[in-house]
Amino acid sequence: MQTKVLLILILFTGSFTALFPQETARERIERRRQSTVQTAGTNIRMEQQNRHSDENIENAKWSRIIYRYLDLTKEANAPLYYPPTPVDGKMSLFTMLFNLLQEDAVVAYEYLDGREEFTEEYRVDFQELLDRFGVYYETADGKIVVNDVDIPGNEVESYFVKEAYYFDTGSSSFKVRPLAICPVLQRRDDYGTTTRYPLFWIPYDEIAPYARRIPVMSSSLNNNMSGSVDDFFRMRKYDGEIYKAQNPRNLAISQYTSTPEEIKAEQERIEQELVDFEKSLWKHENHSIVPPQQKVNRRNNRRPPISSSGAASVSMRDRRY
Repeated sequence: MQTKVLLILILFTGSFTALFPQETARERIERRRQSTVQTAGTNIRMEQQNRHSDENIENAKWSRIIYRYLDLTKEANAPLYYPPTPVDGKMSLFTMLFNLLQEDAVVAYEYLDGREEFTEEYRVDFQELLDRFGVYYETADGKIVVNDVDIPGNEVESYFVKEAYYFDTGSSSFKVRPLAICPVLQRRDDYGTTTRYPLFWIPYDEIAPYARRIPVMSSSLNNNMSGSVDDFFRMRKYDGEIYKAQNPRNLAISQYTSTPEEIKAEQERIEQELVDFEKSLWKHENHSIVPPQQKVNRRNNRRPPISSSGAASVSMRDRRY
């Protein structure tokens, strides 16, 4: 009896394996290779698109650089903050940036007052950054190791974002592109006073390949992880107020206004300028061809009267500046 049962089990196992063959080591290696090639191909395409976008911005007939302040306590910006400590494979934007710096996968640059210098001279030293802000770390085999619980993600409650608004001549369209981001660490002292510490600037193109792998929950009504951090930035789902628009004197709004009311009015004025420019593009596009019913009035095309000296007499009414 036991022999029969054993034979039946062997036959059943063989049939099951035939129906659902197991993946061999060779097949697993090939699958991983294809996945790596596919990912590399995607990154190469994105790098080419970014280089193309850089050229478009440089050659654009119109462009404007805008700086925004993203408050992560706002509902729209919450996907960049949660979870402040990694859990179940999910992480915040700052945790992603911190891990990339720890692995030396990206380069960050010092935050300078009023300008960005993405050069080797201003490259951030990761260990110096940890020492400056008192982040606990250990050293193993000459490598810095920071546990997830020691990453100060809960203290990064805001970001600075540098954007480029420009008219893409090639596609005749108005575009907005993130150029760089700066996490801002906020610490409160014993008296309840909050101090902001801008940590560093990172060019957005540096983090874009990694941002595409980090899913975000973009809605409180739909809890599915739809989209990625990269989608969140490129589709401008964040809510940020303007604190500076690039200008010849390189002044932030707060430097040439006196009251909160003036700051608010200036922010709204710049926002409206961006909206009006985009609208004007479509007007120019619609009026690029003169309608046939608009004919030249010949009576308005008369030559100016000739004076007795033979020269044309041009009155102030006829003069054009």
